[in-house]
Order: sequence, then C-alpha cells, then structure tokens
Amino acid sequence: MESNPHYPFNLMSKWLPHPESQAIKSFLKTVGEGDTPSQQYAPSIKSLDEAITNDAILSYLVKKACQEDNLQRPQMNDKNNVHQIKGKDDLIKKLNVILKMPPKYYEDYELVGLPFTTLLNGLTATLSGVKLFGLPIFNQKIGEVLEAWNMYLNDENDDSNSGFAQEGEQWLSSQAKQKYDFKLWKTDYEKTPYWKTWNSFFTRSFKNKDLLRPIDGPNDGRIVTSPNDGTLFRWDENINSKNVFWFKDMTYSLTDIFSSADPIQQKIMDDFRLVELFTGGSIFQTFLSPDNYHRWWSPASGKVIFPPFVIKGAYFSKLVIPDFEGVTTNSLPYLAHVNCRGIFIVKTEDYGYICCIPIGMVEVSTVNFNEPLDAVTKGDEIGMFQYGGSTFVTIYQKLPGKRLMFQDSFGNRYDKRPEIPKGLKDIENIFATDGGHITLVGSQIGKWEDVDFKVQATARWQAAGYVNEGKTYEIKYRGGLWTASTKENDGNLYGADGINVDADSRGYPVPDANKGALVGRIGGNKPFLVGKITRTPSGQTGQIYFTINADFKLMDAATKNKHFNKGAVIISIK
Repeated sequence: MESNPHYPFNLMSKWLPHPESQAIKSFLKTVGEGDTPSQQYAPSIKSLDEAITNDAILSYLVKKACQEDNLQRPQMNDKNNVHQIKGKDDLIKKLNVILKMPPKYYEDYELVGLPFTTLLNGLTATLSGVKLFGLPIFNQKIGEVLEAWNMYLNDENDDSNSGFAQEGEQWLSSQAKQKYDFKLWKTDYEKTPYWKTWNSFFTRSFKNKDLLRPIDGPNDGRIVTSPNDGTLFRWDENINSKNVFWFKDMTYSLTDIFSSADPIQQKIMDDFRLVELFTGGSIFQTFLSPDNYHRWWSPASGKVIFPPFVIKGAYFSKLVIPDFEGVTTNSLPYLAHVNCRGIFIVKTEDYGYICCIPIGMVEVSTVNFNEPLDAVTKGDEIGMFQYGGSTFVTIYQKLPGKRLMFQDSFGNRYDKRPEIPKGLKDIENIFATDGGHITLVGSQIGKWEDVDFKVQATARWQAAGYVNEGKTYEIKYRGGLWTASTKENDGNLYGADGINVDADSRGYPVPDANKGALVGRIGGNKPFLVGKITRTPSGQTGQIYFTINADFKLMDAATKNKHFNKGAVIISIK
C-alpha cells in the first residue's frame, strides 16, 4: 500500500465533512440538546446503558475511548466545541436523541448522512474504541439500538419523513433535489411529503429503470454486470482460501467471509463447499454513497443454489485508525469478513458460480433479500439495503481456460486500486469526488475471455481453475518446450508428449506415462495423462491441476540441481 499513492496507511478519505465544518457542529449541537429524563429513554437505549453500567470492562473501555478521542484531537477540547463525548452518560443521552431523529440535509454544507457514525466516529477511531466495538455483548446492544432506529425509519405513523414536509427545505431544497436527482424517482405521493417514511425514500425505485439502468448483454453470459450502484474500491484475483489481515494491506480470506456463528448457516456454506468453489477466484468490491440507488440486481442469469441468508456481524468495527472522516472506508476489505452481510449465490450455465455479498456498514446494518427464487435472470432485483452508505462484494470463480477481465462496455480496464472514494463536501473542496470508477447497476463491469494456460516444468501441481459438476474440457497442447531432465534426450527440450522413456514408479504422478509428459488431476482424484490432447474425465469436480510427469522428490530440489526441469508448455482448455 505504501507504494501506491492512493493507499497510504493513514489516508483519510473524508467521507464525513471536516470536524470543523458547520454541518458537523450543527448536527452535534442538535444531539447535545436532548433533555429526556433517563427513566424515559427508549428500551434499547436503557438496555445499552445498563449493560455498560453493570459491566466493569465496558465501563472502562467507554471511559478510555472518550479520553483517547479527546487526546488525539486536542484542538477539539475548546469549551465552545460540542464534538467531544464527555463520558457514558453523555453518550447514552445523545444516542437517545438520534433514535428519533431522521437523517437531515444541511443546506450549503452537504449531508451528514450517517448520524450514528458522525457521533461515534471519534470513539471508533481509538484503540479502546476498537476493543469496545469488537466485544460481542456491546455489539449486540448497539445492534438493538440500530434495529429500533430502523423501525422508526420504517414506521408510517412516525415522523421519519419530516425532511420532506416543506417544498424548498431540507430534502426538498433545490440543492438536495439536484444531489439525488428528484425527478428520476417513483414517489408514494404526488405532493409533499412524497414518501411515507425515510426508508421508503432511501429504497426508492426509478420511474423508468429500463431507460436509466439498461442491462448490458442481457442474453450474453460472457458479460458480467454490476449488481449495484456504487464506486469501485478495489478488485483482486487469485483469492486465497485462508489469509491473515495486515494493517497496511488487507487481503481477502474466503474462510472468514464464508463464516457464521449460526450453525445452520455454516452447515449450508460447508455443504456447498463455498470456500473450495471460490478459491483462486476474483473479488470486485464497491462502495455506496448515501444518495445511491440501494437495490441490488442479479449480475447474471442462472439457478439460485440455496435461499439467500444474512450473517449477523459487527456494526462499527474497523481495522485502520484513526480515520476520523473516513467512516471505515479504509477498512472495506476487512468489513467483508466481520460485518453483517448477505450471501446470495447464482450458478450460471457456462460461467460458473457467482456470489453476491451485500455488506452492512456502520448503522447500515439492514440487509434485506427479496422472497427466495429458484432462478434469476440478469437484472432481476434480489434485495436492498435500508439506510446509509454500504459496501458490496461480488466473488467469481476461477474457471479453466477463462479469465474475467474487469472492464466497462467500452473496453476500459478498471484499476485494481483506484482513487479512494470521497463522498461529501469538506473544507478544502466544494464537492469531493466519488472515486475513480463509478459503477451503475446493470452496467458491464467485466467480460469473460478465453485464455491459454502456462504450465511450468519447475513446479508441482499448478491450479488452472475449478471444474464444476457436469463439466468436461478438451485440453490441447498449443506450444512451448520443456524437459524433466537436461541429462536426457541429448539435452533437447520437447513438447507435451514427453519422451519415450517409461516413468519411474517411485515419484512420478502417472508412472505408466512417458517421462516429461503433461499430466493433470481434478481435485483429489487420480492423475491422468494429457499429452498433446485429451478430455478431462467425466463426473469429477474440483480444482484442475497440471504438471510435468517427473519425479516430485527431485523437483523439490530443482534449485540445487542444474540438470533438472526446465521450460514450460502452453495449453488451451475449452
């Protein structure tokens, strides 16, 4: 990350307005003015208060997080500044105010789109805060608060839509309407307040989705489309089944992504071998703005292999700190493993399995799937987020003889590490950017292309992709030369058929085949001869591997034996 100017370890993406902005001050002044007696706090707030009070560890960490936040930002200790949270009672009081406060649009200062995050971001940016928000009991109590807030935002009998009460004000100001393009959306009513609830506005649909979000390649399985509106955060390939998080370079770990404390959910993921299916595959992760379209569409046509479900997870956990203004943006890959997230998998006819993972960020913890379907067509709606900014991960298999090229419909390749998204206005910029690559739901983000595979003579089994059930492939030698030993065949290299010398049975993968021949294996099944051309055995599934028919024991010592393996061959897999 240090070698990439977009990813210094302490980069602040400025998703929230600057702490000194008028918007932040106005918001925090509002939440600080609540005067509800503690005995009248909402049930979820009372429960959180009691949990902290009755647990010495929680009490200590809340106190320390407040102290560390103020120490990290001494300029915020001015007596006239309302940003700091003084302690547990102050925190509880302000959370109770937000619980009955819909998100507001601050004219001329942009949106404070995440009220809980705006309040808590200083605490979550401390070492004590990281520990606090990582504790299961605290996470559970915060989850209850967020569930209560989501109920408020959904309740037609409450006032969550108060920001739409008056034309020209709040969310109906000219600036706000321009920001979210008011004229494009369906409304519940023809006049104010237009939407029944805040969440009705947040999950709004297009008046004409076919015009505004056409589906690229609706009948072409090679074309992969975006399941959501968003901004590309990063993409990676050759994903490991298990990996370790490092502070300066967060990597994806399939074992952690497909992990749940719910034994029923875990059994489903284990029974369908999700880690194995997607090992070596590619990941595409996007970041949603609060004013984005928050419904998701299937990126491909195919069979839904099991009813989608939601894995409970953390709400305000982050890996990169302090990140005061970034709202966990710098920790997005980490969130794919620990946050509340949905699992939706579609099996396509020709391009393998695709896994869609909508991830709840901070207070955006509500991940809703539509009624389960047996099959979907590319562009079918599959679910939605309720309130806030979010992130979305899509995982694709590594397939034999193919590679998914992440590019738009014009052939422009996506950067693996584009510019970090910046969502809201700050002191230095009139309007901050949304990042390097905007993706629209239904638009092309990738295309499958046929590729040859190079098999090195100096390595053991080399994975070329996953063979799904019912699939067989023709493997054909395309070129290149190699040898299992430069001592043989007068030192000349040869092709995939090898040389007419019987392999020694001791260390060779296929003892009855020519020495130096190309051989393959699917999963843990018996190796088979490939040579110049063959078809894979039917009925076998798993990763397909290739290697040279040579003594593996000697191969391991290749660096010490100058007469050993040399060269490579190229094969097509179709």
